Amino acid sequence: MMITPRQWARLGLSIVRGLRDSTRTDELLVAEEIVCRGRFTALHAALAPTIEADPEARRLLADKPRLSRDSVDFAALAALPADTLGGAYARHLERFGLDPDLLADPFGHWSGAHYAHPDAAYLHERYRQTHDLWHALTGLGTEGYQEVLIHAFTWGQLRLPYSALIVGFGTLKHVLIERRWDVLRHGLREAWQAGKDAAPLILVYWEERWAMGLDEIRATYRIRTLDQI
Repeated sequence: MMITPRQWARLGLSIVRGLRDSTRTDELLVAEEIVCRGRFTALHAALAPTIEADPEARRLLADKPRLSRDSVDFAALAALPADTLGGAYARHLERFGLDPDLLADPFGHWSGAHYAHPDAAYLHERYRQTHDLWHALTGLGTEGYQEVLIHAFTWGQLRLPYSALIVGFGTLKHVLIERRWDVLRHGLREAWQAGKDAAPLILVYWEERWAMGLDEIRATYRIRTLDQI
C-alpha cells in the first residue's frame, strides 16, 4: 500500500516526537499504523495456506478476541500462579503500570488509515495487542533499550517496517547514547535470532492457554528468554 505525501509528513512528525519523548505511545501508534499496512496485507496473503490448514488460526480469525479489559478478566489472570502464562502476563502489566486498553483500539483509530480486508486489519491489531504479552514471554521489561530488543525479536518474527524504525532510531538513543555496549555487540542479534527461531506467534490463540505453565509455553513455541541481555 502506498503511503501518501500527507502520511509521510505525519510519519516524520511522529518520529521526531517519539525521539524527543519515548513515552509518547500515541505518536508511536500513528507511525506503526502508517508504515505497517503494506506488510500486514502481504503477511495476511502469505499466511492464507497456514490459516486454511490450522483450526486454531481459523478460530482466532473467526472470533477475533481482544486483549482488553472488556474482554479479559485480568483479576482472574492475576489470581493464577506466577509461572503460568496468564499469571505472568498479568504481573507484567501490574509491575510496569501498563494498561492493556491503550493498545486495544481498532486499526485506524490513530492514523485514519484502513485495510481492504478485515482479517488483515485484525492481524495488525492482534500484533499490537499481544506486544506486552511478547514482553512477558521473553522476560523483557519496558526500559528503552528493552523496547529496542523486543522489536529486534519482532523483526525476526514478522519483518515489520515499524520494528526496523524502532531498532534503528532506538539503538541510537537507547543503546549508543546510553553506552549499552553488550546490547550493541550481542543483544540485538540475539534478540533477532530468538524471534527468527521461535515458532510463529501471530496466530496463537493465547486466551486458550492462560493456565498453561510459562515454561511449557516457551518450550512449545521455542521462545528463549532475553532478560539477561
